[in-house]
Amino acid sequence: MKSRRTKDIINFLVITAIILVLNVIVSLKFFRIDLTTENRFSLSDATIDLLESFDDVMYIKVYLEGNFPADFQRLQRETRQMLDEFRAYNNKIEYEFIDPSASEDSKINQDVFEQLQYKGLKYYELRVSEKGGNKTQRVFPGALVTYGEKEVPVQLLMDQLGVAPQAQVNASVQNLEYTLANTIRGLVRQRKPLVGFLQGHDELDLKYVADFARSLSENYSVDKFNIRKFKSDSTGQDLSIMEQQRRLNRFDGLIIAKPQKSFNDLDKFLLDQYLMTGGKVLWLVDAIHANMDSLSESSQFISYPIYDRLNIQDMLFRYGVRINTNIVQDLVAGGVADRQGVYPWVYFPMIMPQSKNPITKDLSGIKLEFPSSIDTIIAKGVKKTFLLRSSQYSNVVATPHMVRLQTLYEPPSEDRFKAKGVPLAVLLEGKFESAFKNRLKPKSNGQEMPNLVEESQSTQMLVVADGDIIKNQLNIVNPNIPKGAPLPLGFDQFTQAQYGNKNFLLNAVDYMLDESGLIDIRSRELKIRLLDVNRINNNKLFWQLLNTVAPILIIFLFGVVYIYLRKRKYGKA
Repeated sequence: MKSRRTKDIINFLVITAIILVLNVIVSLKFFRIDLTTENRFSLSDATIDLLESFDDVMYIKVYLEGNFPADFQRLQRETRQMLDEFRAYNNKIEYEFIDPSASEDSKINQDVFEQLQYKGLKYYELRVSEKGGNKTQRVFPGALVTYGEKEVPVQLLMDQLGVAPQAQVNASVQNLEYTLANTIRGLVRQRKPLVGFLQGHDELDLKYVADFARSLSENYSVDKFNIRKFKSDSTGQDLSIMEQQRRLNRFDGLIIAKPQKSFNDLDKFLLDQYLMTGGKVLWLVDAIHANMDSLSESSQFISYPIYDRLNIQDMLFRYGVRINTNIVQDLVAGGVADRQGVYPWVYFPMIMPQSKNPITKDLSGIKLEFPSSIDTIIAKGVKKTFLLRSSQYSNVVATPHMVRLQTLYEPPSEDRFKAKGVPLAVLLEGKFESAFKNRLKPKSNGQEMPNLVEESQSTQMLVVADGDIIKNQLNIVNPNIPKGAPLPLGFDQFTQAQYGNKNFLLNAVDYMLDESGLIDIRSRELKIRLLDVNRINNNKLFWQLLNTVAPILIIFLFGVVYIYLRKRKYGKA
């Protein structure tokens, strides 16, 4: 008996010692195990590297506290879990959840609302059930992130036109890691890539790209570059072609926003060689002339081709793409407002992105104006991905074409809208062949020309057959904002609709220029495992009995079996 007790004590001490040793070993190396199918609780390597890259305190105020419907409670819970994951890798991250409606004084709450709006957070009006009935509650599903002296807003709920609230919250949850990590990246990044807006061909005035440039500046350095200007800003002397090429090549990315004038051969050569050295380009091009301002003077106007006039078709053709001089109409369209109401107009297609590419995944509808179709050409070593397509109720019309305001009020004949999925934007990736290979270089008036690079490094370009995709409106409606002030890109002040143009272009720039790999997080898919409502309703009694009576029966049977076994074992005794 004594030896058995001694043996039990020794076993207990050995097991305790093993557990203590294992705890010491585990404490020396941090790790987490995620048993979910889609790795729901695993951060990407890019996010982990980002979190481990800074040592100062980062403070996050999340305005998701309060009595919310179930969908917003889920967003609140998932946000808290994500921030806990972030803290597991960097304890310098501190956060708190705040209820902006916590005060019983409505004036104080209103002041808080105005401050949050001023700082860039968007609110939503929700109907919340209470004992006395329903009430309207203003919710700010966002956060303010502070690092050092910088504070930036982050919107946690994604805007998606025509998407059910439940799916909208699910998309927001799927993108939480990217949304938060991308905001942190902008705050802690030491060197920001340089993005330039090309000038020299009557591109969009800076006031029409002001909002996108402002949003871009959160993660990138932004500047303009006039490719025709060969004078030095500091000395006023003429620059050589070689120096102009060097000035252009310092940009990591280049945006060509709705050019209207012709590119000469030297412009094209400089751009071509910029691309050959690994430069990234966003071509936002109108192939036809169609201006809504014309309808303020007349009830109709003629749209006509201008693509040949731009003189870039040979370049893009060599790179693997051709923009057609037509107009793509779509029954799934953005609205035009008058005093009577808002009417969808077939000339303003509203593109609902279907591609799973991280640039377009989970984006809201994107509004285009008089876009043209795109064809791809065989180009060796170039991968082509269509990012934007029209709906299955589309029509393609040739130009010249008469655009009549009257068509806004006439129901379109569906028989004409038989085209499906017409390509409107394409991403090109790979090694491109120079447009000047086997061609003479442009005239240089005796100046030294850069050596021709005939094949590019691996790079990317995006071609969108609508230059207005990047154009923000100027305020003429809101009396609380200065007249002529740039409005958020994608916001239509006349219909009050917010489209996804800005996020599409920001994602495209991130995809091309962010080497950390954060943009790939947007490809993650989290499944909503919902109950089958119809099945529950049809089998309601069965499930109620299963969950109430079955446990009692199991306990009863266990008791009967237990008593039987005891009687059988000790009955004879």
